[in-house]
Amino acid sequence: MLVLAPSLEESPELESALGLEVLLADGQLKSLVGMSAEPLQQLQWEQEQLFAQAILNAPKGSEQRARVTSQAYDTICTILAAQQDDDQPLVMGMDPRYVRLVLELLGRQVGQGFGQPGFFEVGYGCGLMLKEVRDRGYPVGGLEVSATMREKAIGVLGEKHVDRLLLGDLCDVDRDSFASRPSLVYWNDVFEHVSPDEIEDYLARIYKLLVPGGSLVTITPNWLMRPSDVTGDFCPPRTEARGLHLKEYRLAEVTQLLKKTGFRQVATPLVVSKKRIYLLGSGQRFWKQLGEPLFDYLPYSLSVLMCRGFGMSCTIATK
Repeated sequence: MLVLAPSLEESPELESALGLEVLLADGQLKSLVGMSAEPLQQLQWEQEQLFAQAILNAPKGSEQRARVTSQAYDTICTILAAQQDDDQPLVMGMDPRYVRLVLELLGRQVGQGFGQPGFFEVGYGCGLMLKEVRDRGYPVGGLEVSATMREKAIGVLGEKHVDRLLLGDLCDVDRDSFASRPSLVYWNDVFEHVSPDEIEDYLARIYKLLVPGGSLVTITPNWLMRPSDVTGDFCPPRTEARGLHLKEYRLAEVTQLLKKTGFRQVATPLVVSKKRIYLLGSGQRFWKQLGEPLFDYLPYSLSVLMCRGFGMSCTIATK
């Protein structure tokens, strides 16, 4: 069973998270009122490390891990929002190129005879991607672990979408509860946040959720760009991530996990420009994987540029 978002009366902690008070990893409440950017960033760094260890130390699949994970993202998202200079929704990992990619893939599915493709986002955040896809006429839905972000998404999409904005753990999603299963599942900057001992379970759940012939778009920062979380603000390049990026993956590792799950084809974009993601066949994924170990011997800035230009942080897996 998925957990529905509690009301503010039922959850004082949620009320705090939606305001300027957060629940820290040690269980104490802290007000963010009057904190400037630098102390907020330091607080984020400290809390991400503590929450990451708490998540990894909790037993796999336990209620304790689910509870800590939910609280971690409520707290960190609130700290991030407090660092913004405006009152706009907190946007993480959103890029117009990803919107165009998703719409292109959905358009291809129409041409392939899917009829009415459906879109499902794991970790929908404030719901901007869902809104973009919905506004093009496609049915949408998604799952989020943070009650704070779900409230933001309801504000973006409207109350009529409440029943499609699920809150809880992906492994609790029952595909038989869907009136129509999605043909395209998308997750952006979620893969690396999943505990390594659960990533195969998450992929298996997505695989079962997809209709035959459906696709999974995974966007996750390539290991060669490490660290891609808050660690990079405090440690030098090529330091292992210590925050809520619980594991950052090579393209070869992502591909292996996807194929082990049962996906029959795994592709990358051919190239990625500043404005668009270009697709062609497998995107030369095999050759990118073959050269991947050599990239770590290049200057860091060049390695990052090649990872981005060759789309090595993005895979499209077909069931």
